[in-house]
Amino acid sequence: MKSVQWIIVPVLVVAVSITLLYPNFAERELELSVRPEFKSLPEEKQKTVLKTFEERWKKDYNPNQNWKIEPSPAALPEGSNFYLVKGRFVTSAKINQISQENQDLILEPKNRLRPTRVEEYIFGGRPLAIRLGLDLQGGMRVVLKGDFEDYASKLKESYAKEIEKLNHTISDPSSSDKEKKEADDRLKEINSYFELTASRKLIELEKAKLIIDNRLTNQNLTEPQVRIQKEQDSIEVSLPGVSNSAQILDIIRNTETVEYRLKEPPKNPNSQSDTRGVYQTIIDTEESRLLAEEKRDETDIIKFQNIVKQKLGKSEQDNFLAALEKKYNIPEKFKLYASWGRGANPKAPLLPREFIVLERAISLDGKDMRDAHPSYDNNRLTYFVSFTLTSSGAEKFFEITSKNVGRQLAIVWGDKVISAPVIRGPIAGGNAQIDGDFGREEAVDLSNVISEGALPIPLSVLEMRFIGPTLGIESIEVGMKSVLLGFLLVIVFMMIVYRLSGLVANIALLVNIIVLTALLSLMGFTLTLPGFAGIILTVGMAVDANVIIYERIKEEIRDGKHVTAAVAQGFENAFWTIIDSNVTTLISGILMIKLGNGPIKGFAITLCWGIVTSLFTSLFLSRLIMDLLVNKLGVSKLQIGFKKLESQNV
Repeated sequence: MKSVQWIIVPVLVVAVSITLLYPNFAERELELSVRPEFKSLPEEKQKTVLKTFEERWKKDYNPNQNWKIEPSPAALPEGSNFYLVKGRFVTSAKINQISQENQDLILEPKNRLRPTRVEEYIFGGRPLAIRLGLDLQGGMRVVLKGDFEDYASKLKESYAKEIEKLNHTISDPSSSDKEKKEADDRLKEINSYFELTASRKLIELEKAKLIIDNRLTNQNLTEPQVRIQKEQDSIEVSLPGVSNSAQILDIIRNTETVEYRLKEPPKNPNSQSDTRGVYQTIIDTEESRLLAEEKRDETDIIKFQNIVKQKLGKSEQDNFLAALEKKYNIPEKFKLYASWGRGANPKAPLLPREFIVLERAISLDGKDMRDAHPSYDNNRLTYFVSFTLTSSGAEKFFEITSKNVGRQLAIVWGDKVISAPVIRGPIAGGNAQIDGDFGREEAVDLSNVISEGALPIPLSVLEMRFIGPTLGIESIEVGMKSVLLGFLLVIVFMMIVYRLSGLVANIALLVNIIVLTALLSLMGFTLTLPGFAGIILTVGMAVDANVIIYERIKEEIRDGKHVTAAVAQGFENAFWTIIDSNVTTLISGILMIKLGNGPIKGFAITLCWGIVTSLFTSLFLSRLIMDLLVNKLGVSKLQIGFKKLESQNV
């Protein structure tokens, strides 16, 4: 073996690994974002918040004064909207702790850890520091249960119009036998959609999981984990580092979608001036009467606005609209909505402005839309949403606009009518926009709903649990201590028992840890407590391979072979034993990765990569160093065990 030439390989591996690990140990720069509204608080309030932040900084965040912060915690940044923190080991757990404990001052979503030179120039700004899981940096864990009863109800509503037509075809004496059979078959097919079997529920949960994954990805969160719990018909979401839990929870549970619904047909189709339907006219007349009598506060729209302003919740809004449907005797085929807008003032809040009666049947929905994005209208000083339709959506849209010229087509976002333009003529091409006097955030939210799709099933919170960042920091310290202690004990044992050979094994072990952690950094792996356990187990397994090799070398020397031949033969004899034992463990680890989740998967990933790096260091690096010792440096005596073994001249 050409040992000198081969030495380049491990040197390159170690050099690359150290480069990858550099961001974990280098001095980092953290931008702690200050809330924009903080500077508008009363001066006394500002002083109190800043004093609390300064005390926490000295006592809890930076007790050893290893970090520098500019400006001081007692002052506000001038000409900038963030504090700049410089120091080593700026972990996400510590950032999370600072953000959660100073929510009046720090705007957590805007915090930014500046990339190191390695991350910026070699990897284009991609972060390489090892990420921490929920159990290490704190965060939120929530279990969301699927409401399949509500899902079935909405599904039946979407097919109501088609079912009505099919039943009419079946009962119509003028229909042929063939038409009746086709209608009956189609009716059976539709009814099968309403049978929510276990496999059907799993399919809908998988759809919901995919959408939640997409939504969380857009929130720039640290390695969120989304898993399905089949036994409970629920989805478990783990969110490491989340402090603004209410906002994230709203994003996850948002089941709003975009639908097109035709307005109630006009009571007088020949009238050009009044396109209102029968029930719309009744509602408008009653509201106008109360306004004329100067009883504005008694109008239903003002009562509904008060429910919205007081934030009494969606269920209260739904109950109020349902009561109005009974009050005005609105038939089942129609549904009452509120039309939302800002009125004459573009900066006014988005509120319900009038009631509108729409057909229940859904002809076109968010599944037919794609590629939505917000745009700004310079004339109206508001945002609108532009989007394109799928090929099937474009066909539906053309058919609807062709058959209903002169009628209003309402665009419904969740339970809000945000626009109801009159159809002037057939619209083809598949491009459209939604005008709703939107603010920027509302336009972005609507664009996300269209682009990502709405959740297919409503979700309710079954369980919600928070893990504080302090506990996570303690877990990190315990995990690091356990790894270092295990590493040191193995080193001491190998040095006592195997002396020079033990030193070789310890060098290989150190390289093994460096390469393994570098691989985890490169993969963007999220480290958890079970992951720490996998690393500790890797330390033991790596040395175990060296022990097998050294015992084989000892046997060869006892048989009277020269040290050089004994080393070569010892590695060859141990090779397949080590491969067999590690491959069987690797198979188990791969199965745990494929079939397990959460902690099991985190443990299995570190275990499997640890096996790969252990094989490299024990079978390649250790042999390389031993060959150099016995062939190039002339070592003829090895102590393997407590007895020195000398080279024989045979």
